[in-house]
Amino acid sequence: MKAMKNTALKLFVIGLRQVLRDGMLFAMLPAPFLMGALFKFGVPPLDAILTRQFHFTLQPWYGFIDALLLYMAPMFLGMVSAFMLLEERDEGIIDFYNISPAGGLPYLTARLGIPMLWAFVCSLLVGTIFTLTNISFIVLIISSLVSTASGILLTLGISHFAKNRVEGLALSKLSGLSLLGLIAVWFVPAPYERIFAFLPSYWLGLLLK
Repeated sequence: MKAMKNTALKLFVIGLRQVLRDGMLFAMLPAPFLMGALFKFGVPPLDAILTRQFHFTLQPWYGFIDALLLYMAPMFLGMVSAFMLLEERDEGIIDFYNISPAGGLPYLTARLGIPMLWAFVCSLLVGTIFTLTNISFIVLIISSLVSTASGILLTLGISHFAKNRVEGLALSKLSGLSLLGLIAVWFVPAPYERIFAFLPSYWLGLLLK
């Protein structure tokens, strides 16, 4: 067990070095925090301007903004993991790992387990620091778990259906459709929003509305 953990950590470090050398993947690492800062320090002043000039407030949608932030944090990291899996598959590296002790569970832990654990922590952090509403710690934990599950599904979906990184990039853009559940909670009248109940984002929306 200890040897497996050490192998997984070594593979994770190797993968992290790959990410740091790739500009696109590297930019996704701080993206949740940059997005959170934009919402935290940009939305309230914008709301004040809209209220003063047009007597319109964004406050009824603060929960939606918070849910979007919590949902996107693991999605960014899920895309990083998916692109790494595709790159290593394209280059044949994954075949080498499969015939070595690094294959199987250690590889899956390094490329999916550890990144998604960080995605969960990342979601907790941005939820604690940058949300616009008062979210209880229990709701924050459940919301982060739902978001992380979505990130896992995104990683597995892209890595399974995409043949290369170009197709992976296209699929990652289509993954934005998973936000329809969240949008439906706020903008689709009841009971029709339940059509989107199969999407994890729908349940995240219910938690934070």
